[in-house]
Amino acid sequence: MAFTFRRDMRRRHGRRAPSWLDRHGSRAQTRSTQRRPTMIRRRRVMQAGVAVAAAVSGPAFGQQSGQPIRLVVPYGPGGSTDTAGRLLAERMSADLGKSVIVENKPGGGTMVGMQAVANARPDGTTLLLTTTTAALLPAFDVPLPVDPQKALTAVAQFADIPVFLGVRTSHPAKTLAEFTAWLKEQPATVPYGTSSSGGLPHLWGELLNLKLGRKLEHIPYKAAAEALRDVVAGHVPAFVDVTTPVDQQVRAGTMRGLIVGAPKRVAAVPDVPTAAELGMPDLEAAVYFGVTAPAGTPAEIIATYNAAINSALKVDAVRERLQSLGYIPTGGPAQAYAERLASETVRWRKVIKEAGIQPPA
Repeated sequence: MAFTFRRDMRRRHGRRAPSWLDRHGSRAQTRSTQRRPTMIRRRRVMQAGVAVAAAVSGPAFGQQSGQPIRLVVPYGPGGSTDTAGRLLAERMSADLGKSVIVENKPGGGTMVGMQAVANARPDGTTLLLTTTTAALLPAFDVPLPVDPQKALTAVAQFADIPVFLGVRTSHPAKTLAEFTAWLKEQPATVPYGTSSSGGLPHLWGELLNLKLGRKLEHIPYKAAAEALRDVVAGHVPAFVDVTTPVDQQVRAGTMRGLIVGAPKRVAAVPDVPTAAELGMPDLEAAVYFGVTAPAGTPAEIIATYNAAINSALKVDAVRERLQSLGYIPTGGPAQAYAERLASETVRWRKVIKEAGIQPPA
């Protein structure tokens, strides 16, 4: 039977009987060939989906998309800081080709705005107009809602406003040396006013006080205007603040500047000698402004924004407007700004401990 079957099969198919592969392989191969393009298509779709998901969820997605950039200003609208922030936002918008929108978040000594940015996604869509408080608050070594040194990444600094010591015009001291001599003649400590407790004018005033033999006593006010009014009226002998808006009183002839904490003369108060001129370079200090981003923001985004800020500061109209507000345009690399924040924390921590300054309430 087997012999007869094979012989019949040879007659039908040729010299040899087809094997199972001959009988079924072609159909199996056809099915495999039909499945292969489908499987390839599925694999490619899956790979594309993973790529899209990575792009959407990746940290650079916000900066690359059409989302506007928020520049959080930790002060209310209308002040010089807000004005400077809006000027910067306008120029960054032009350079980046996308909207940079100012969002005011005042409160908590800038901590409200700082916390909002620290908790934002590090995707390039949220920035903070950062002030000196980012360096000063950690110097008090008290618990903070967020640690600016860890929660924020430096992008660029863009302006300084130096500190200033002044007295009313009728005060007998016309120079810092004369003021120092006058202090020594006083039987008790002499009050000086600032706009708040724990800010840079206060810390700088205490640094000066240490150099002058602890003859000064700090009187904090709720606002610079109140302190300035009492100094001009003669109720408080001296006043420490930044050069703006006290420069208006200097030009009006109601206040005399004794020292400005800058390395060179300041256009807002050109007749006031600098700390460097008076041989006191350790008294150089300024309230400085910069831009930071949430920690973890990719380096390429930081570099893009740093370039935009530095480009804005090269525009004459921007520089002139900042100078009219009392700012000294600065700029520079992100690393330089990060190092400045860190070094200022160390510097003022030492003053805080030596002078026994209490943390701001």
